Amino acid sequence: MWLRNAMISKACRSLAVLALAGTLGGCFQPMYGQSTLFGAGAKLRDEMRQVEVLEIQGRVGQEIRNDLIFELTGGQGNPVGAPYKLAMTITSGSQTPLVDVTSGRATSETVVLDVTYRVLDVANDRVVLTEKALARISLDRSQQRYAAIRAVRDAQNRAAKLVAQQIRSRLASYFLTRT
Repeated sequence: MWLRNAMISKACRSLAVLALAGTLGGCFQPMYGQSTLFGAGAKLRDEMRQVEVLEIQGRVGQEIRNDLIFELTGGQGNPVGAPYKLAMTITSGSQTPLVDVTSGRATSETVVLDVTYRVLDVANDRVVLTEKALARISLDRSQQRYAAIRAVRDAQNRAAKLVAQQIRSRLASYFLTRT
C-alpha cells in the first residue's frame, strides 16, 4: 500500500514538472535568431550595427575596440555617424597570487581588466547606458622571458575578447528592452 502511494505521488510530481516545462518552453527564444517573436532578431542585429565604437588608447584598448566592432557588426566595420556612440575607460593590471618561496618568483599571474563604458544617444545628446565589464584571466608564469611576455599578451587578448562579449550582450539586452 505504501509503495503504491509513493509511486502515484512520484508520477504526479513528474507530470507536474513536465506540464510546467511545456508551458514555459514557449517563453524562451534566441535573441539573435531569424524566427524570434515579431522578427526581433533581425531588428536587434540592425540596431547593434548602429553603434559607433569610439577610439581608445593602448594596445589592450585597441584589442577591445576591434573585438567589439566585430561582435556588433559581424565584421562590416565601424559605422561612422551612427545614432549611438560607445565610449570606454579601461583599467588594466596584473596580480601575482602565487609566489615560489625558494626563488621568490611568481608562479602564476592574473590579468585584471576593468572597462567602464557609456552609450550615448546622439539624437537626444544623453547617456542611455552606463555599465562596467570585468575580466580576470589566470596564467602560469614561465622563467623564460619571451614565454612569460607572450603568455601575458595572450591573457590580455582573451580578457579583451571576454569584455567585448559582455558589452555586446548588455547592449543586446538594452536594445531588446528599451521602450
